[in-house]
Amino acid sequence: MKVGFLVLVLILEPWRPQAWEGVGVTLLTRWRLFLSARMPRAGAVRWLGVVGVPLLLMTGIQSGLERLHLGAVVPLLVLGLGIDLRGSLAHLRLRRERIRMRAESDPSVRAVLDEGILGNYRHFFAPLFWFFLLPGGWGPLLYCGTVLLVEAEPEGVFYQRIQAWLDWIPTRLLALTFALVGDFEEALYAWRDPEHGPLSSRGLLQAVVHGALGLGQANEGNGPFEILEADQLTSAEGLIWRAVVLWGVGAGLATALLGGH
Repeated sequence: MKVGFLVLVLILEPWRPQAWEGVGVTLLTRWRLFLSARMPRAGAVRWLGVVGVPLLLMTGIQSGLERLHLGAVVPLLVLGLGIDLRGSLAHLRLRRERIRMRAESDPSVRAVLDEGILGNYRHFFAPLFWFFLLPGGWGPLLYCGTVLLVEAEPEGVFYQRIQAWLDWIPTRLLALTFALVGDFEEALYAWRDPEHGPLSSRGLLQAVVHGALGLGQANEGNGPFEILEADQLTSAEGLIWRAVVLWGVGAGLATALLGGH
């Protein structure tokens, strides 16, 4: 059933009312501000309040709707509000066109590429992974609520630990996906390159994307990224779409094999 929800959300996403964009984040932000005024100390208690209370509320609403045989409405709505493939890709296209028009002075294609990949991961792939793994609509709410707290309160070590745990599996799964749909050998080399040293989950994802696109190893100073232009961002968009298709097919096969919903 969840695969059907994903297909439906992706089909309807181009016609989603603009007023709906960011509604979920806006509601979570207002709830966080409300609790922050009453819980001045960041930590586990505030995380439970910001993330746990909406989860319990959503579960209660879904249980009530299931009595009316409308329980599927909640996870479908949460998925529709929790992922934003169109918006993240639109932002990448906008930056690409600015580079083409030279509207940005001395643009860094590497920075735009990394920002676009992480944006798509944060707004689509990670919430989608947890949507399939956890019951109901828990996944997107859990992930998006944690990311919201990390971005709003970067001093919260507890939030960062939770996000690092939530990122560990999906970043590596997405990195493997990019390797499969891109330049596998270069991506594998970037993954295992000892010169990188220990990488964070997102650092690993960026390195693998560079390899999957065949960009080689980038230097902070004079490196191959200095001569890259907007066409590399077009290739990155194609890589993202191929990953979306592979995730959809993989989710469908897993659902069929496990006999789940």
